[in-house]
Amino acid sequence: MFQVDDIKCEYHPSSGITPEVHAFNEFKRRPTPLVSSAPPNKRPWAPFKSRLEFEIAELALEACLNNDQTDRLIKFCNRCTSRQEKFMFQNHKDIHKRWDAVSHCTTGFTQDVISVPYDDTIRQFDLYYWDLCEWAADLLRDPRLFPHMVFDVQRFSKFDGKTFVHFVDEPFTADAFWNVQSQLPLGSKPLAFVLYADKTRLSSFGTARGYPVVACLANLPVDIRNGQGVGSGYVVGWLPIVKEDRDHAGKPSWVNFKNTVWHESFLKILSSLASKSHTGQWFECPDNIQWWFFPIILILSADYEEQCVISLIRGIKCLWPCPVCLVPHDELLNILKLLKAARAKATAEEKEEKLKEYGLHDVINAFSTMMYTDVHDALLWDRLHFNVGLYHDHLWAELQKIIVSLGRAKVAQMDKNYEAFPRWRNLKHLAQVMNISFTDGSVYEDISKMVVYAAHEILTEDDCPLGYLLLRCIRLFLELDAYAALEVHTTETISAGRHAVQAFSTYLQQYIDKSADESDKNWNFPKLHMCVHIFDNIEAKGATCNYNTKPNEKMHGLLKDSYLLRTNFRDVAPQILHINHWQVTAESIRHHISDLDKYESRGSEDSDDPEDSGDVDDLVSLDDADLPHVKLGSRQAVQTFELIEDTHKEDAAFTNFQVKLNDFLTNFLLAIQLPLPGGKRVQLRASDKITECRFLKVNYESMVDCPKFFNTARFDCVFIQTKDKVIFGRLLFLFECVVGDITLSLALIHPFDAPTGVQLRKDKHLNIYHFFSVRSIIHRALLVPDGSTDYLVVDTVDTDMFLRVKELHLEAGHPIRV
Repeated sequence: MFQVDDIKCEYHPSSGITPEVHAFNEFKRRPTPLVSSAPPNKRPWAPFKSRLEFEIAELALEACLNNDQTDRLIKFCNRCTSRQEKFMFQNHKDIHKRWDAVSHCTTGFTQDVISVPYDDTIRQFDLYYWDLCEWAADLLRDPRLFPHMVFDVQRFSKFDGKTFVHFVDEPFTADAFWNVQSQLPLGSKPLAFVLYADKTRLSSFGTARGYPVVACLANLPVDIRNGQGVGSGYVVGWLPIVKEDRDHAGKPSWVNFKNTVWHESFLKILSSLASKSHTGQWFECPDNIQWWFFPIILILSADYEEQCVISLIRGIKCLWPCPVCLVPHDELLNILKLLKAARAKATAEEKEEKLKEYGLHDVINAFSTMMYTDVHDALLWDRLHFNVGLYHDHLWAELQKIIVSLGRAKVAQMDKNYEAFPRWRNLKHLAQVMNISFTDGSVYEDISKMVVYAAHEILTEDDCPLGYLLLRCIRLFLELDAYAALEVHTTETISAGRHAVQAFSTYLQQYIDKSADESDKNWNFPKLHMCVHIFDNIEAKGATCNYNTKPNEKMHGLLKDSYLLRTNFRDVAPQILHINHWQVTAESIRHHISDLDKYESRGSEDSDDPEDSGDVDDLVSLDDADLPHVKLGSRQAVQTFELIEDTHKEDAAFTNFQVKLNDFLTNFLLAIQLPLPGGKRVQLRASDKITECRFLKVNYESMVDCPKFFNTARFDCVFIQTKDKVIFGRLLFLFECVVGDITLSLALIHPFDAPTGVQLRKDKHLNIYHFFSVRSIIHRALLVPDGSTDYLVVDTVDTDMFLRVKELHLEAGHPIRV
């Protein structure tokens, strides 16, 4: 018999692996690392003379020290060293030589020249790229990464008491991976690449630009791919940027020329994969098994402008501006027929007119050389640029304009509401938001999470019906974004997400129609249309975090640092890529050193949880097989009840603190079947002491990623599990109390469990506060005061809060309205 929450895993039939069912608490997505009997390399820092030398060179690399600064650092080290380790560096040239010597251990960049004819001349461009086959081989050889790689598609489902509910998260749990493996020869495996390309300005004050190409393997889990270090995104190419020519700019032939340069360059980058995508490649991995891999391009992560170049469509103003639904799916091969028909025209003008009908360019697509790769299927909705384009450029801009039209007082109130917003981890505390006209996407994302709560008293349905309608649109946009951001999707969340798209589109169209006379905003743009593909993409390629451009765009920062701090600002590409190669090499050495440290420290006592050390130094675990894992910390000086009540005498919550605690403890010990001290009611005295704690950490089961666990710190307002239901409450006082020989961890909480009317007045008038075991606390909650007695629950702050509040609405029987 199956138990509720059991996890079933089904593999592709070609794998020959039988389905498995795991109990929820035994289910693991992380493999057991390969164990080698041989000790690790005892000198992983070679050819550096010592670990000290490597770590000095690593520091200089991380800090982007220039040559003069590096020389000064070395002089200091030579003056301070005890000479117990060899330290032979004399200047920065010695470090450079060492980096160059060790860089041969990892795949390096190749420089090539791309020659493309235009206007009776041959124009040449420098291209830098890694051999993608060799790069992938480096990852496959890594014994630390290989156990995490998945080559057989998996289908997961979770038992809800009646049936197994399918869920997807990683690309190798989704439909596209399954379909590819179904097409491969029996016994072979897909080696799935994720590629990203985007131009970036290397300096905020200059004109220099770079065009990096980033790669990772979709066979690795997303937390490795989107993380940092070995297995994450690697810069594998640097595309040429064609400078605009005033004599030719805007001509169709010039646009085709620029696209040709791009695709000829990418053809080189893909060259090592193209032939192997047809025949496959045998490779011996760290498990000593020969694997037959077929490389595929599963995901192309890019913003809309890059997607137009990749798919060779003509962009926002063409007749077919969507790179995904360019033509019906069952007619994708007709693109080649269209190109043939256009090329058969007698004149260039006739050919151009034919291609214009379908918004295409007459250029050979580089990805056509890859077997089992469909460029239109690989291009996916990008959450980062969708939010920036739709929220920042349209929804937020319209909201600012409407509030400004209401007068200075409303603008000031909006800023004040943002400034008064409670603090929340990883949420920027913003002020003067009404003056913000340009900032990065993460700031606008934080603005959007708070906007409904900041503006709901300003844009009321009676006083400003158009602004109120826009606010409803923004709320629906946030719900759509919350579903799109989920890291695990079930059939239910995908269905709810599709409904959110429809609801948002309906209300947005109402706003567009009603604001047509007052607004000149153009709402007919491709990024808005692309949201119709969100949940098709999720079913095909997994959660949107698998193809969001945000992790890759973060890499631009390192490239910009290298440009500003390590180049001479001339011919910068080889200089930047040289530094990048050193950085990759340093990461590899650092991991080998970590392996050596772990090997040499075997047998010593396990260290404390590293996540705890950064928060408090005195965490104590409260373990129980049936209850959440809770930790308390930041203990204050021991205090008597008398002192506590005197210190908080102005706070009604602490009135008769000792007496009320005695009553609670008596009932609590009986409820959890623990003996009362001496068999009598608990009678703590005014002189008895307790210890206040100011840190609480609860490891909770996330509703976002049900088969995984994450350690997340939560504060202030909380979800509380009572006997009958889940309620909200404000955490007022956290303490430890000794009763007999038992130490109990308790919390004084103001519960917000009254729905309306009389109960709210009673709580206010009678000052009802309750004690709870800290084990009753499930999760942090973000509540915003709305008047003197009411609070609004902010469910847009993260996806876990969004799902928890939605569940509370459903349990309470509230109608889900839009």
